[in-house]
Amino acid sequence: MFDEDPFATAEQRELEELSEAVLDEEAERAEPGLPVLHEVIEALAELVAKHRCVGMILVDTSHLETWERRHGAAAFTALMARLSAAAAEARGSVIREQDVVCLEMPEGDTVLLFLSQARQKQGEQTKGAVDVEEVMARFERQLFEPFSMAKLRFHRALDSVALGSALLLHNSSVDPKREIYRAVRRARADAKVNFHEMQRRRHRVVGQMIAHRKINTVYQPILRLPERRIMGYEALSRAESTDAEKLGVHLFVAASRAELDGELDQACRVLSIGRRPQMDETKRLFINCLPPAFFEPNPELDELIDGWLEDGLKPHQLVFEVTEQITHDQAVRIMPTVERLRSDGFLFALDDVGTGAANLKLLADLEPDFIKMDLTLTQGIHTSQRKQDLAAYLLELAKKSGARLIAEGIEEEEELAVITDLGIELGQGYLLGRPKPADQWVG
Repeated sequence: MFDEDPFATAEQRELEELSEAVLDEEAERAEPGLPVLHEVIEALAELVAKHRCVGMILVDTSHLETWERRHGAAAFTALMARLSAAAAEARGSVIREQDVVCLEMPEGDTVLLFLSQARQKQGEQTKGAVDVEEVMARFERQLFEPFSMAKLRFHRALDSVALGSALLLHNSSVDPKREIYRAVRRARADAKVNFHEMQRRRHRVVGQMIAHRKINTVYQPILRLPERRIMGYEALSRAESTDAEKLGVHLFVAASRAELDGELDQACRVLSIGRRPQMDETKRLFINCLPPAFFEPNPELDELIDGWLEDGLKPHQLVFEVTEQITHDQAVRIMPTVERLRSDGFLFALDDVGTGAANLKLLADLEPDFIKMDLTLTQGIHTSQRKQDLAAYLLELAKKSGARLIAEGIEEEEELAVITDLGIELGQGYLLGRPKPADQWVG
């Protein structure tokens, strides 16, 4: 612990204010940008009368009230913007260009797609009625694909997003506008049924993955930016392609829902170390750990460390990454193990710092050797003075606590230029190196 707390209450407030300013800015940029149902209802009524059979897909995020309370309105707005953009981009690929995509209501939590006709197959003289179930299956894959590399908090949100469908059959004795609203209710009920089936499917898949170690392990380099030299690798665990498609969300999110996150965390740690790239003493391996990994007693962790040392590797080459999102009770409980490992020479990193509920007390208690700046702060930093101010503030905090700051998520040359100008010396991201299997990092 520090002899004197380097983080005064005023500094905690300043960090929180900078973080909130960045989140507010992100929310301003992330408006969904779709029309609302009542604005297109007349056109939809004509569509139903013209085609006599219109399919509808509903994207329901109404289960995310607890998630929004935890992560804030700005995060929810950003999520809805991503879902809305993915739905709009489905036009011309999964659905037809003239099909209607809208929100159910202003500032709402439901996206609607109205499908006028099936896409015409080669050789057909006429277009048949749309197969809503087949379209919905393809649309679901496209909807979730942009989130494949998103932060875990968005995957936790996706885990509660459900899709439903309904058909609107024209009946001249029924007001088509009223039938549209009824179809929305039917599709929402269908989404509820699909949601529970989706959870059961994910439980089965993730359980089999853990039991049979069907987990891909890849390694992303962390570079010293002044020399563009690799100083270490972060081990990342992924589902195999067929299983990933079945899950639709990050495998850790699916495991958490199935109450198998501890088992998955343990399996991934073992695989990450066992499959590691060749490393000389200048290289480090960063492995992600859920807080319970450090609860006492934990013989699996002791065996892991014994194996590391028996392989001739040094303690300073292994870095345990702990997320900033741990609870206060968890932080208190892990400290005895953290202090023991630190005294033995092992290193620690605090992950996802810079947005959300920044916790300087955790930073002071954990005394991390590395602070990893949240990738949402890095992305677009060249266009945001607020992000630059927060990054500079985090750099000063890192120096004050004796840690080194790592900028995650660097994808653009302009981002790298700003990161470098700010004086941040360590970076990670697609621009510097994509995650690859260990054997591809040889030499």
